[in-house]
Amino acid sequence: MKAKKIVVINQKGGVGKTTIAVNLSYGLAKRGKNTLLVDLDPQSHSSCIFRKDIQKEDTVSNLFLSKTFDIKDIIFNATCKNNVTTRDNDEIDHLRIIPSSIHLALVAEQVMSATYRESILEKHFEKIIEEHDFIIVDCPPTLGVITLNAIYTADVILIPTNYGRYSLDGISDLFNSIHQIKENMPYKYWIIRNMFDKRNSQTNLYIESQLFKFKNNMFKTIIRKNESINQSQINGDPVFIHNPASNGAWDFGQLVEEFLVNVKD
Repeated sequence: MKAKKIVVINQKGGVGKTTIAVNLSYGLAKRGKNTLLVDLDPQSHSSCIFRKDIQKEDTVSNLFLSKTFDIKDIIFNATCKNNVTTRDNDEIDHLRIIPSSIHLALVAEQVMSATYRESILEKHFEKIIEEHDFIIVDCPPTLGVITLNAIYTADVILIPTNYGRYSLDGISDLFNSIHQIKENMPYKYWIIRNMFDKRNSQTNLYIESQLFKFKNNMFKTIIRKNESINQSQINGDPVFIHNPASNGAWDFGQLVEEFLVNVKD
């Protein structure tokens, strides 16, 4: 069975893109799904959580610099410092990662002139597609060549948005880019509502009204604003580890279950 390639993307920062990629990946792994998290963000926040001591030569940049590079050389077992349920040097069963680094931003400039530059990532993924159930790709908050590669390879696109007044800015541009890149290519997309605060009733109503046209492509699960999620980010843990009894862990658990129901053949 070939892995489903899941791309988590929004060109607006601050919507919880990496938080969703990290916790979704961890939640899938804990359910026994062989999951590969690919960090395409030069800020490398996902990498900092699941991979210690990242070396420049051991990152995703290699995939864009050489078409013949062996992708398996930069796939590492994910680790987590506070994971009491892991084994052997804190490794997380069923979860692996391809880390990123700040150098990826420089690599992107070199890729711009490459032939078939939008399909570089897809060709590397083809070599490992049979070894995983899911490949989760955490994208940078831009629509540059790195992100275009992620969109090109995606089977499913997850678009996080929060309940801020300007949270929906740029979504139409994002869809235009997706439609152009995925022309005649099958894919699904889902919008994930994040950072919900019930106290902001008027803003919430406005956001929900703007999202109504996407109602058939929205997950029912809403990730509530939760201090445990904030603290897990500070501590560098998935919320499932930081506080498994929290509302944040409950919400992400529901998201994982809904994901498994909807993202299937």
